[in-house]
Amino acid sequence: MNKLIILLVVLFAAGCKEKFISPAPPVSSGYLVMEGIVNDGGGITNIRLSRTTSLNNGINKHEDQATVKIEGSDNSSISFSQNAPGNYTISNLHLDPAIKYRLSVKTSNNEEYLSDFVTVRPNPPIDSISWERENDGVHIFINTHNPQKNTLYYQWEHDETWEFHSAYYASLKYIKAPPPYDNLNIAVGYRGPSDPEIYTCWQFNSSSAILLGSSAKLSEDIIHLPIVEVPAASWKISVLYSILVKQYAWSKEGYEFLERMKKNTETVGSVFDAQPSELNGNIHCTSNPALQAIGFFNICTIRENRIFIKNSALPGWGFQNTCQLEIIENLRDSIKVKGLGKLPVYPDQFGPFGSITTFFASSEQCVDCRLTGTNLKPIYWP
Repeated sequence: MNKLIILLVVLFAAGCKEKFISPAPPVSSGYLVMEGIVNDGGGITNIRLSRTTSLNNGINKHEDQATVKIEGSDNSSISFSQNAPGNYTISNLHLDPAIKYRLSVKTSNNEEYLSDFVTVRPNPPIDSISWERENDGVHIFINTHNPQKNTLYYQWEHDETWEFHSAYYASLKYIKAPPPYDNLNIAVGYRGPSDPEIYTCWQFNSSSAILLGSSAKLSEDIIHLPIVEVPAASWKISVLYSILVKQYAWSKEGYEFLERMKKNTETVGSVFDAQPSELNGNIHCTSNPALQAIGFFNICTIRENRIFIKNSALPGWGFQNTCQLEIIENLRDSIKVKGLGKLPVYPDQFGPFGSITTFFASSEQCVDCRLTGTNLKPIYWP
């Protein structure tokens, strides 16, 4: 009887799932998509323009050769320049908070788009980025507040960077055969100063989820929210970890637009999830009102803060690798058979005059960190 009830509940839920049919008519050129926030803090502003190919395939077509401007209610105008496919940029903006501004886009096929006029949103500096260690890992928090109580609606993005090391420090390298057999490893010798760095590397990750927070229902404009969790024993904090957090301020309407986008992109799929909704923003096609545009024009000073977390600050972090060493004879035939997919690490035994007779080797991923990262040190790294 219980199994029958469960089956009926599942069938009923499946029957309630409705197929979403977009009310917008299809267009051959796709809908214009605007991404980016105008940075009023003197930094770089990047506006990305693209076209939808279909609701199923997503967004992947750059909108090139467009004319992009910021227009003020005082009839001022500031032009962007294109520096990459679909990417338009401008630097060192300091807009007048007493004036309203809008975005103007004219595409290469003469479609014209205008956003609603918006004001420069107040965005307070980030107070701090804090972290706490729990049994399941490290939890990272954003802390900010506005004593003027006029921000209320926030969004954050983050970029992670972490230094990691190969499982073994290699003092040896393979010596190649002379041409025409120079694709063969015939012996090992010592690495020198001119050989590339393969022990210390860096890896990167950027946030993809939409992270929002609001203090609109609080008595104070104060935010304390978790933004990232690094699982226990993760390689991200095996040596040194850093996170750069960017903070944006939004209007209530812009925040609600982001909430709809978040629901559409992160919670659709289950029979119990909300159905997709239209992403009507504040950008409109003035040359053809029937055409829709996706995006929300916003202006604020982009705030940033970076912290570092050392592995030494987390005793017993527990990061481990599964690498193993194997002994190989320093002979061409032995290297050809046993050294396949491996790299030399350090000598095992020596022969006459200090020659290497056997050496330790391990898999390439355990010796050359460039296979899982880059050996180019970031300019902000200590």
